[in-house]
Amino acid sequence: MQIDQDNCLAINGHFLKQPVTGVQRYAHEIIRVFDHEQIPYRYVEPPESLESDSLRQLWMQGVMPFKTSKNELLWSPTNIGPVLKEKQVITLHDIADQLYPEWFNDRYVQWRSLILPSLLRRVKGIITVSQYSKQTILEQFPYTEGKINVIYNGVRLEHFYKRDAQEVKLLRDKYNLKHPFVITVGSLDPRKNTNRLLKAWNLISKSYSRDIELAIVGGGMETFDFAIEESIGENVRFLGYVDDEDLPGLYTASQVFIYPSLFEGFGLPVLEAMACQTPVITSNTTSLSELAQNYALTINPHTVKDIARGLEQLLTDQHRREEMSAKGYDYARKFKWSKSARKTYQYLCSKQ
Repeated sequence: MQIDQDNCLAINGHFLKQPVTGVQRYAHEIIRVFDHEQIPYRYVEPPESLESDSLRQLWMQGVMPFKTSKNELLWSPTNIGPVLKEKQVITLHDIADQLYPEWFNDRYVQWRSLILPSLLRRVKGIITVSQYSKQTILEQFPYTEGKINVIYNGVRLEHFYKRDAQEVKLLRDKYNLKHPFVITVGSLDPRKNTNRLLKAWNLISKSYSRDIELAIVGGGMETFDFAIEESIGENVRFLGYVDDEDLPGLYTASQVFIYPSLFEGFGLPVLEAMACQTPVITSNTTSLSELAQNYALTINPHTVKDIARGLEQLLTDQHRREEMSAKGYDYARKFKWSKSARKTYQYLCSKQ
């Protein structure tokens, strides 16, 4: 089908070449609904010959604006877009790199600090994913007042659901998870608070010996400045990046999902775990406080003893785990990508 560029939504396809973490998952899920509802759009993406992310970033800034027509609205769904394209809506999930530059490598922070202020001045609209993110963006960039629209993320319930015993057994075998385990999911970067989690785990694991394991899902990213500083016991497993198809089964198989992040614009894994009927421990700060409300056990992520306390509370109280599993499941089912996508499309249409 020939698409009329003057009357079409263009989507910044820079993310298509990136590993799937939270912001890329968001883009894929919104666009999946667009496809299902036959919403017309086209991708504008770097050529295949550009293999490095740095070269693709340069292409985005220097070439992408000229690959869209003057009247075409560009949606940039993953935190960055071309400054020269004024008719644009950006989804800005959070501004952690602006608030906590020490968590990121210097080159990434310098690049973002150069691009972001001008980009936010020029774009027609900004979507963000929580009231907390909106507040921090406004505090850092006051001139965005009136431009920001909050649209919560969703959960793909046909994917994230409690899996049966056979699938769980296959995944246990695949990842050699022979014991009961606690799981955490997220890239290995400073904001995910892995070092404090390991320190808390070392505090409590003396009581559990080798009867329970900590499974850490996720890998490092070049944009972050991070190293493991804590000692790693035999009952800690680094699984690295896992297939997206395996995540629901791993959530299901775990005793508890823990997410003691220091900063989140939203916190998708919290809802994903809840949708799989896994009890959740998460932070009582940033957007996680807004998201988790009374449906997760919340802890102070800056305090090792509080993280350890939360783990001990749920691991030793089966009734509490079952109660939180049921409450979290009912809550997560309210967050639908179809609802998020429709609100997103309505907002994009308003900026045409």
